[in-house]
Amino acid sequence: MSSKRKIVVVILGRDEVLKKALITNILGKDLSKLNKRQALKKIEIYVNDIYEVMFTPDLYAEFKDIQDLLCINRYPDMCLLVVEHGFSPDDVRKQIEHLSNKTEKPAEEFMVLLPLNCKRTDYPFRSCTMEQVFCELDRLAENRNLMPAKTKTTDKPVPPLPAPRTEIAMAGKRTSIKVNLVLLGMSGTGKSASGNTILGKSVFFTRPSSKSVTRDCEIAETEINGKHVRVIDTPDMFDDGIEESVKNKHLKRCKELCESHPCVFVLVMHISRFTDGERNILKKMEKAFGRNVKEQSVILFTKSDDLHRAGKTLTDVLHSCQPDLKEMIQQFGNRCVLFENNRSGSAQVEKLLDTVIMVLEMQQK
Repeated sequence: MSSKRKIVVVILGRDEVLKKALITNILGKDLSKLNKRQALKKIEIYVNDIYEVMFTPDLYAEFKDIQDLLCINRYPDMCLLVVEHGFSPDDVRKQIEHLSNKTEKPAEEFMVLLPLNCKRTDYPFRSCTMEQVFCELDRLAENRNLMPAKTKTTDKPVPPLPAPRTEIAMAGKRTSIKVNLVLLGMSGTGKSASGNTILGKSVFFTRPSSKSVTRDCEIAETEINGKHVRVIDTPDMFDDGIEESVKNKHLKRCKELCESHPCVFVLVMHISRFTDGERNILKKMEKAFGRNVKEQSVILFTKSDDLHRAGKTLTDVLHSCQPDLKEMIQQFGNRCVLFENNRSGSAQVEKLLDTVIMVLEMQQK
């Protein structure tokens, strides 16, 4: 297989978390478990038997590296520009023009990967959905005899990637899904408050406390962009000071509530602190829910306003955080979202749901 030409994908964009989550989704493994090599100053290249995926820095921070990379690799199979929910089409158009002018590559060679809940509309650039990207990657792999027959995707028809020079976004309407979001974490991290933010109303009891306020597993349901979401709030099941019989009772109830729909675990943590009890929380999650729990999980950092007041971004935190936290984030496939439960608005919830759907699609691959 090594003699066959691998599929080369260049990942561009400003949001480091989204870019690394996409690479994890393409390669099907945590980045910490993949072969990686450094290219130029800031380019990271992740490889397996099928793909060679290139992680690039921020478009405007280290553009010389991107420019050099696209001069060396003139004809990658895909150049994907990852954008966040709520992106400005005009801003994205300017990014593509900047890329095209500096690299001397036609603007049509850069494909914008739309957020999962992006509504169908026309854009002044080539764009595609996550589903279209993976169908195209499967097609390329099959054509090069890189993909074993057992890994081929569903027969469900998917629109092909838009041809160059089209200005129509091929964002097909996603089918309705049902999912359980299980909120896990230590006491005082904001699990119940995050559950209320997701639901868009106050359902779970909350109050500022370092001790557990939630005494039993509770459930509430909502519809978000046509998706049926069941939010399961849980007591602290990972505190070593809690009796084993109490933990087992909570765990049994939690699993009963999860039986009806696909499940994604949301590990809630405070963005400004990383406690001793959280250092081995992944091992405790694996003991409770199985060894594959990290592939089914997202980290939700609360208190995002703490970052804004300090003039920092999530990317800044991921670069400067403690090594143990950085390693844990990598084990979770760099799937992180920021929440501020004192602020209303759907953007943060929709970003979480985008990440949740990405997890579900990984499980189906």
